[in-house]
Amino acid sequence: MYHADSLEYAVRELFQDGVGDHGYTESEIKELLKGIDYDCLLQAVRHNAQTVHAYTTQGTEPNAFNYRGADLFGQRATLLCDDFDQSWAGIAATARTYELWLLEDMSLVVTACVSLDCGDGEFSTEYREIKEGNAWDTPMYLDLEELAEKLLGMCCLCCENEIPVYEL
Repeated sequence: MYHADSLEYAVRELFQDGVGDHGYTESEIKELLKGIDYDCLLQAVRHNAQTVHAYTTQGTEPNAFNYRGADLFGQRATLLCDDFDQSWAGIAATARTYELWLLEDMSLVVTACVSLDCGDGEFSTEYREIKEGNAWDTPMYLDLEELAEKLLGMCCLCCENEIPVYEL
């Protein structure tokens, strides 16, 4: 599942798809990807992997109704970035975001997530659904400069021994 070559292919493919119609040039993509250590990134991806549920509720009060719906991907995934689409704050804060997930099989998936947070974290709920197509075909806005910076930061966690090293 976890192979640096597969990770590098997925990341390079995502970035390469940004050339042309999406406003990036070949040289910009090459510069953005410079310095990414895919072995270190793979360690961070493995460390941050989690089960993503289609629907969740979570409360902090005793006997709160905490619920986990179906496993959305059938494998764990690491959130690479998100894009806030809409939000509203009042008694409760609501938001719709698009999220880019890297699955354990090194495929990329975009989800739409609607969340509700009441009482500053006292009760929250999230609903996710998968957006079909490649990341560039979804409503998500991908900022490759921001994503490259985040990926480099994830590499640093491994290089600076801030996360465990996994036997992959």
